[in-house]
Amino acid sequence: MKVLRGLVSLLIGFAVGHFLAVTFFNYFDYSSNIDRLFLTVVPALAIGILLFEAFPVISQWTKRIWARYSFQYYLFSFILTLILTYGAVGFLGEVFRTPFGMVLFAVVFIAIGSTAGYYLVRRAARSFHDGFLSKPLNLILVLALPLLLFAVIYASVQFPSMFVWEYMIVPQKWIVLFIVTALAAGIWSLSVLEKFELGGYDERIMQTKLFNFISQNLPGLYAGGMFFLVNLIIARALNQPALSINSVLFESDAGPWMSILASPEGDVINRSVHPLVLITLRPLIRFVAGFMGEHWNLAGMLVAAAASGLCVFMAWLFIKRATESKTCAFIFAILLGSTASHLLFGSLTENYIFGAAALIFFFLLIQADEKRFSVLVPAGWLLFGITITNIAQGVIGLFFNKFGVRRLVQYSLLVMASGVVLTTFVSVLYPNVQTIFFIPSDLAFEFNFVETTQESPAEHLLEKFQVVSRTMFLYGAVGPSPIAAISNKDPFPTIDFKTFDVRTHRLASYRGFGNIPLALWLTLLAGSFLVFVRNIRSSKHLPLMLGLLGTLVFNFLMHMVYGTELFLYTPYWIYALVFFIALALAEFADKKWFESMLAIIVLALMVNNFWFIFTILRGLAPFYVSS
Repeated sequence: MKVLRGLVSLLIGFAVGHFLAVTFFNYFDYSSNIDRLFLTVVPALAIGILLFEAFPVISQWTKRIWARYSFQYYLFSFILTLILTYGAVGFLGEVFRTPFGMVLFAVVFIAIGSTAGYYLVRRAARSFHDGFLSKPLNLILVLALPLLLFAVIYASVQFPSMFVWEYMIVPQKWIVLFIVTALAAGIWSLSVLEKFELGGYDERIMQTKLFNFISQNLPGLYAGGMFFLVNLIIARALNQPALSINSVLFESDAGPWMSILASPEGDVINRSVHPLVLITLRPLIRFVAGFMGEHWNLAGMLVAAAASGLCVFMAWLFIKRATESKTCAFIFAILLGSTASHLLFGSLTENYIFGAAALIFFFLLIQADEKRFSVLVPAGWLLFGITITNIAQGVIGLFFNKFGVRRLVQYSLLVMASGVVLTTFVSVLYPNVQTIFFIPSDLAFEFNFVETTQESPAEHLLEKFQVVSRTMFLYGAVGPSPIAAISNKDPFPTIDFKTFDVRTHRLASYRGFGNIPLALWLTLLAGSFLVFVRNIRSSKHLPLMLGLLGTLVFNFLMHMVYGTELFLYTPYWIYALVFFIALALAEFADKKWFESMLAIIVLALMVNNFWFIFTILRGLAPFYVSS
């Protein structure tokens, strides 16, 4: 037995010694064979001797570990963590710079991920018997999200000018070191897992409110996490310098906003309708950028994708509260994340996804019957500070949920007064960076986005009504075939993706397969309005639904006069449509036929909107090359 132990120890020692000599100690630079021999053999013998002496302890520890824990659960947890760590190291490879940075990150990530993952995998395995995953429909949707992620990765790598494998794989020079580190961290995390339980830390954590919250909302966290990854891949493909040069996506300013929010120097906003982004969004993104060194642009992508994932998770919370059905909440959360609006604007480093997150959070507060000004006023700052018109949505929501007229007026005055003070503070902190919303000439700049026309008023209103209706009720959810307009502005050529071309009065349309999810979505939308009308006097969700409808009416009326490319603003109302549908149809939440119908609609939307994103990537690729 000792002979076998010695042979195994020596074999491992020589394997490690040779790896160290070749990888780190310039083995081939030594011309003398004696030097090469000593460079390999001495560390190999040292490692072999230590392993030989440690084998009894390792053997006993291994027996104890596998008697206490499930090998299958831990292995599955380790593999999943390894895949995520591999992608994370690839994404942050430029940030780490040195092998030490990569090793430190990998060890911490794998140790924490494998330990926490063990409990999650064990929970998932039990869920197959009598929990969330015991429903085939839930399992199908759970598996659909990784398929969407793989599809987005595959689509992105088709366009090397936008996305290359190196964005998500470990650099070749570090691959062997990464494997060794991962294996070592995986073994170490077993010890961490054991000490975690022997020390009673698991029982203490299980008694906390945070653990209970996480435990009750795992499907929503999973959905939010998967959409974070999906949006992060799209973000890595889209957010290139060309967005500031010769590419425009639905009149967004993704290039300048990347600098405004993430760069060390910042940039000029000169838009008075975003008064507080420099003290709300920028500090958060700059905090993340502090870990990125000169690669600050990655911070903008990470935080924007995280905001999109947060929207999905908050949608889960909102609908689970309303329907008390985890399956229904899961489906509607995926529905929100799969919309064309969230797939695109959850990936662009712009302000829109953050505005959507602030709006969803505000309606979560309304749903929880929050009345304290100490909570609602800061939440109002987020709405107002990201885009000032969004505060109207918050006020409308409060109005229909019995907040009281007197308190509503008081609340509005408090938010506006404090907003003026905070805007003044921003102007002092960042002089000559942005215009001020309460100065008429600064606010008048927004009239540049009010469409003027030589047509008759009746024709103009009819066209505008059609544009607003299609954008609000169709385009935000079901991505159309976007219009790719080649502009004559410098630098030529420039590509503008649009859903409405104001020059030719052309509207984006649906082709082929796109008509199927469109028909399904319209059926769902029409059905929810019919059920709403039928139950208007009896629904317990009536105040919330009226608040959501009020926000939709507000957006509709505002955009009848403001904006030309209205797809840009869809994140500010698509959440309201999804929430309204969920509340209106809440009475069917536990019906299998309803859940199956919803799942079919979600899967059809997912396929269609994946193609919507792929069409955009395919159209942008030649222009990214030329930039």
